[in-house]
Amino acid sequence: MDLLSGGIDLFYIDESAKHPLYAATAVTVPFLRRSGFLGGWRFVWPEYQKKVEDWRRALSKNHGIRFREELHAYQLVKGQGLLRRNWRNLLPDDAVTLYKDALATANFLPDASIITAFATDQSQFAGESGIGVCMLTLFQRMRSQCQARNTNGLVFFDEGHKSYLTAFRKAQKYLPTGSAIGGWGGKATKNMPLSMFPKDANIKHSDMSYFMQLADLIVYAASMKIQQERGELAAKRVARGHHEIYDSLPRTVINLRATKKRNDGIASI
Repeated sequence: MDLLSGGIDLFYIDESAKHPLYAATAVTVPFLRRSGFLGGWRFVWPEYQKKVEDWRRALSKNHGIRFREELHAYQLVKGQGLLRRNWRNLLPDDAVTLYKDALATANFLPDASIITAFATDQSQFAGESGIGVCMLTLFQRMRSQCQARNTNGLVFFDEGHKSYLTAFRKAQKYLPTGSAIGGWGGKATKNMPLSMFPKDANIKHSDMSYFMQLADLIVYAASMKIQQERGELAAKRVARGHHEIYDSLPRTVINLRATKKRNDGIASI
């Protein structure tokens, strides 16, 4: 496999599974890019690592939380985690303010770098259902993004989900994809594998990766938004505005082309 002219992107993937809804988010971070006019290459990932560290440091300063503590979306919305510097929990309104600010200030990411997909337990596609459909949807959009940018990709999954690793391995060889115009020469799907991803997926511990923590914050916020639309989000969470958190993301960093069904970039089959 030759290195594509656009370079290499890293995809940090996390999911949120709360029956009957499944969601997954990939945060795309440039890793390798062309340098200058002589055809050389430059590793750009360290520049984004510096930006995400600055992002986390600013959250600590502006909201009075401990810098080294891992951010967990589910703890934020429940007021857990003892995030304050005095080892106390955030009040509900303060937690929502922090959560919204964390997404609003993710504008250090490149344009169209966030892809989110969802499915339900009723979703069916190419022999898959539920979370399987969700991951297929995400992989399809990742492939389209790499194709548009002419980039190779490398994947990092959050720990603890071997089934997603298996699904990714399968998608590198077989990724059924539907057509927006109704089929492929009489067939409902076409195999369009993740052929630009040269190696197996990696496992990344979220407490060691701000990018993985950001993926967690985004996918959980997207899940709460969809739950509210389906009438499945607890009334207490709706009253606290948890379903509005996702929309704090700058639209510039969302891959809005991932779907034509919605205007917020959250894709489904």
